[in-house]
Amino acid sequence: MKRFVFLLLSGSLLIAWQAGKSPHYELSASNELTRPDPSVYRKWQYIGSSVVPNEMNSGKAIFPGIHHVYVDPDSYRAHRDKGAWPDGTIVIMEVQHIQEKETVGGFGYFTTGAMDILVQLKDRRVFPGNGWSYYLYRDKDIKAGKTVAAPEDARCTSCHQSAAEEDELFKQYYPELRKP
Repeated sequence: MKRFVFLLLSGSLLIAWQAGKSPHYELSASNELTRPDPSVYRKWQYIGSSVVPNEMNSGKAIFPGIHHVYVDPDSYRAHRDKGAWPDGTIVIMEVQHIQEKETVGGFGYFTTGAMDILVQLKDRRVFPGNGWSYYLYRDKDIKAGKTVAAPEDARCTSCHQSAAEEDELFKQYYPELRKP
Protein backbone atom coordinates (compact mmCIF):
# COMPACT_ATOMS: atom_id res chain seq x y z
CA MET A 1 0.00 0.00 0.00
CA LYS A 2 1.47 3.35 -1.01
CA ARG A 3 0.91 6.39 1.16
CA PHE A 4 0.89 9.82 -0.47
CA VAL A 5 0.63 13.35 0.87
CA PHE A 6 -1.28 15.64 -1.48
CA LEU A 7 -1.16 19.41 -1.87
CA LEU A 8 -3.89 21.49 -3.48
CA LEU A 9 -2.39 24.49 -5.27
CA SER A 10 -4.70 26.90 -7.13
CA GLY A 11 -7.21 24.13 -7.71
CA SER A 12 -4.59 21.71 -9.09
CA LEU A 13 -3.66 18.52 -7.33
CA LEU A 14 0.08 17.96 -6.91
CA ILE A 15 1.66 14.85 -5.40
CA ALA A 16 4.26 16.36 -3.08
CA TRP A 17 5.77 13.38 -1.32
CA GLN A 18 5.29 9.68 -1.09
CA ALA A 19 5.31 9.05 2.62
CA GLY A 20 7.76 6.38 3.68
CA LYS A 21 10.11 6.99 0.76
CA SER A 22 13.04 9.29 0.17
CA PRO A 23 16.15 9.16 -2.00
CA HIS A 24 17.90 7.51 0.98
CA TYR A 25 15.38 4.90 2.16
CA GLU A 26 12.10 3.18 1.42
CA LEU A 27 9.71 1.64 3.90
CA SER A 28 7.44 -1.29 3.20
CA ALA A 29 3.70 -0.97 3.77
CA SER A 30 4.28 -2.42 7.27
CA ASN A 31 7.05 0.16 7.94
CA GLU A 32 9.91 -2.33 7.64
CA LEU A 33 13.16 -0.72 6.58
CA THR A 34 15.68 -2.32 4.26
CA ARG A 35 19.09 -2.54 5.93
CA PRO A 36 21.29 0.41 4.93
CA ASP A 37 24.38 -0.39 2.88
CA PRO A 38 27.65 0.65 4.60
CA SER A 39 29.25 1.37 1.21
CA VAL A 40 26.54 4.01 0.70
CA TYR A 41 26.04 5.61 4.13
CA ARG A 42 29.77 5.83 4.83
CA LYS A 43 29.87 8.44 2.04
CA TRP A 44 27.25 10.58 3.79
CA GLN A 45 27.95 13.44 6.19
CA TYR A 46 30.01 12.05 9.05
CA ILE A 47 28.94 13.71 12.30
CA GLY A 48 31.19 12.03 14.84
CA SER A 49 32.42 9.03 16.75
CA SER A 50 32.45 7.90 20.35
CA VAL A 51 33.74 4.95 22.34
CA VAL A 52 31.36 3.35 24.83
CA PRO A 53 33.23 0.51 26.56
CA ASN A 54 31.21 -1.98 28.56
CA GLU A 55 33.97 -2.02 31.19
CA MET A 56 33.31 1.62 32.09
CA ASN A 57 29.58 0.98 32.44
CA SER A 58 29.58 -1.92 34.91
CA GLY A 59 28.97 -4.26 31.98
CA LYS A 60 25.65 -2.55 31.20
CA ALA A 61 26.35 -0.22 28.26
CA ILE A 62 23.32 -0.22 25.96
CA PHE A 63 25.40 -0.42 22.76
CA PRO A 64 29.02 -0.99 23.76
CA GLY A 65 31.61 -0.31 21.08
CA ILE A 66 32.93 2.36 18.77
CA HIS A 67 30.06 4.42 17.38
CA HIS A 68 30.39 6.10 13.98
CA VAL A 69 27.44 8.36 13.13
CA TYR A 70 26.34 9.53 9.68
CA VAL A 71 23.38 11.57 8.43
CA ASP A 72 22.09 11.73 4.89
CA PRO A 73 23.57 14.75 3.09
CA ASP A 74 20.23 16.36 2.14
CA SER A 75 19.00 16.43 5.73
CA TYR A 76 22.37 17.63 7.01
CA ARG A 77 22.25 20.62 4.63
CA ALA A 78 18.61 21.35 5.53
CA HIS A 79 19.44 21.29 9.24
CA ARG A 80 22.52 23.47 8.72
CA ASP A 81 20.59 26.01 6.64
CA LYS A 82 17.22 26.02 8.45
CA GLY A 83 17.96 24.64 11.91
CA ALA A 84 15.45 21.77 11.73
CA TRP A 85 15.51 18.10 10.77
CA PRO A 86 13.15 17.59 7.81
CA ASP A 87 10.99 14.59 7.05
CA GLY A 88 13.16 12.09 5.24
CA THR A 89 16.09 12.49 7.67
CA ILE A 90 17.97 9.26 8.20
CA VAL A 91 20.74 8.93 10.78
CA ILE A 92 22.93 5.83 10.91
CA MET A 93 24.95 4.79 13.95
CA GLU A 94 27.34 2.00 13.13
CA VAL A 95 28.50 0.23 16.30
CA GLN A 96 31.78 -1.63 15.92
CA HIS A 97 32.12 -4.25 18.65
CA ILE A 98 35.33 -3.92 20.66
CA GLN A 99 37.53 -5.76 23.09
CA GLU A 100 40.26 -4.51 25.36
CA LYS A 101 43.75 -5.73 24.50
CA GLU A 102 47.29 -5.06 25.54
CA THR A 103 49.66 -4.26 22.69
CA VAL A 104 53.28 -3.14 22.51
CA GLY A 105 51.96 0.41 22.67
CA GLY A 106 49.80 -0.18 25.74
CA PHE A 107 46.21 -1.10 26.55
CA GLY A 108 43.53 -0.14 24.07
CA TYR A 109 40.21 -1.04 22.50
CA PHE A 110 40.23 -2.87 19.19
CA THR A 111 37.40 -3.88 16.87
CA THR A 112 36.39 -7.53 16.71
CA GLY A 113 34.84 -7.49 13.25
CA ALA A 114 31.28 -7.62 14.58
CA MET A 115 28.98 -4.67 13.91
CA ASP A 116 25.44 -3.50 14.69
CA ILE A 117 23.62 -0.87 12.63
CA LEU A 118 21.16 1.48 14.34
CA VAL A 119 18.90 3.72 12.28
CA GLN A 120 16.93 6.80 13.28
CA LEU A 121 14.40 7.84 10.66
CA LYS A 122 12.08 10.87 10.58
CA ASP A 123 8.82 10.89 8.67
CA ARG A 124 5.92 12.65 10.42
CA ARG A 125 3.47 11.39 7.81
CA VAL A 126 4.21 7.80 8.82
CA PHE A 127 5.24 7.83 12.49
CA PRO A 128 3.31 9.45 15.38
CA GLY A 129 4.61 12.13 17.74
CA ASN A 130 7.71 13.89 16.48
CA GLY A 131 7.85 11.53 13.51
CA TRP A 132 10.93 9.53 14.50
CA SER A 133 11.24 5.78 14.31
CA TYR A 134 14.17 3.55 15.27
CA TYR A 135 15.56 0.38 13.71
CA LEU A 136 18.22 -2.07 14.85
CA TYR A 137 20.20 -4.59 12.82
CA ARG A 138 22.23 -6.77 15.19
CA ASP A 139 25.46 -8.37 14.00
CA LYS A 140 24.00 -11.88 14.25
CA ASP A 141 21.05 -10.85 12.04
CA ILE A 142 23.32 -9.16 9.50
CA LYS A 143 25.50 -12.29 9.30
CA ALA A 144 22.35 -14.42 8.91
CA GLY A 145 21.38 -12.34 5.87
CA LYS A 146 18.48 -10.44 7.44
CA THR A 147 17.78 -7.49 5.16
CA VAL A 148 14.77 -5.78 6.77
CA ALA A 149 13.80 -4.70 10.26
CA ALA A 150 10.58 -3.57 11.89
CA PRO A 151 10.54 -0.43 14.04
CA GLU A 152 11.95 -0.90 17.54
CA ASP A 153 9.73 -0.61 20.60
CA ALA A 154 9.10 2.48 22.73
CA ARG A 155 12.38 2.18 24.68
CA CYS A 156 14.30 3.96 21.92
CA THR A 157 11.71 6.72 21.63
CA SER A 158 11.46 7.34 25.38
CA CYS A 159 15.24 7.64 25.77
CA HIS A 160 15.62 9.93 22.76
CA GLN A 161 12.71 12.11 23.89
CA SER A 162 14.00 12.48 27.44
CA ALA A 163 17.75 12.84 26.85
CA ALA A 164 18.36 14.19 23.34
CA GLU A 165 19.14 17.87 23.05
CA GLU A 166 17.27 18.54 19.82
CA ASP A 167 14.31 16.87 18.15
CA GLU A 168 15.16 13.36 19.49
CA LEU A 169 18.73 13.64 18.15
CA PHE A 170 21.71 13.58 20.53
CA LYS A 171 23.18 16.75 19.06
CA GLN A 172 25.00 17.50 22.31
CA TYR A 173 27.57 14.75 21.61
CA TYR A 174 28.49 15.77 18.07
CA PRO A 175 30.37 19.05 17.52
CA GLU A 176 29.72 18.76 13.77
CA LEU A 177 26.03 19.44 14.47
CA ARG A 178 26.83 22.48 16.61
CA LYS A 179 28.56 24.41 13.86
CA PRO A 180 26.83 27.68 12.97
